Amino acid sequence: MGPIEYGLCEDANIECYKVGNEQQEVLLVDNYLKGALALKERAVQINEFARADSFYPGVRMQIPREYTLALVKHFGFFMEQFFHLEVRQIKTAVSTFSIITTRQEDLGLLQRIPHFDSLSRKGLAFVHYLQSVPDTGTSLYRHRPTNFEYVDEQRYPRYAEKIQERYPSEEAYPEGYIHGSTDQFEEIASFDAVFNRLLMYRGTSLHSGKIGNAYNFDPNPATGRLTVTSFFEFK
Repeated sequence: MGPIEYGLCEDANIECYKVGNEQQEVLLVDNYLKGALALKERAVQINEFARADSFYPGVRMQIPREYTLALVKHFGFFMEQFFHLEVRQIKTAVSTFSIITTRQEDLGLLQRIPHFDSLSRKGLAFVHYLQSVPDTGTSLYRHRPTNFEYVDEQRYPRYAEKIQERYPSEEAYPEGYIHGSTDQFEEIASFDAVFNRLLMYRGTSLHSGKIGNAYNFDPNPATGRLTVTSFFEFK
């Protein structure tokens, strides 16, 4: 395997959005990484994916540390100026190759509805698509009963109470992955899975992977919904 170029593409297009009533920040980057194809090839050749030991509904694999360092290099300005988080206050930063492989009938409740990655407003999540997959992507949501578009420590008790009230047992669970608005959640923004597109948003934002009905749960990194997911926590 040859070296991977972690530089920003010359034609990279960076856009900043504030979505929904609560103006949740989203950074969208198209044509992000120079070495995106080489990075995908690394995943294909090593292919040591394993079931995630976390909330993620699929398989994951380690990625070179240089990838995570490049996120800081390229987007540190936006972390500070758009998200108002200081680069020198980064506490932890983790990136992994990821592929969604869990079928609808095997999902837990919190995998069937939008979720948050952290209760701290000082956390950032990233999704970098290394495959274009029709009718998939990432969406942000509003919880209709509370009107929450993000959940932090202060909001969590009320949010959890409403979720338990609506879904008291497995019989009440919604079917499969959420895809668009429902009686409980309104989709407020949606971004398609496009090769070499990067999304960046707060970990508190209610969001979900967008998984269409035709999704085939392909575990092969050469042909499946290969992404790099990253999460940063700040002091």
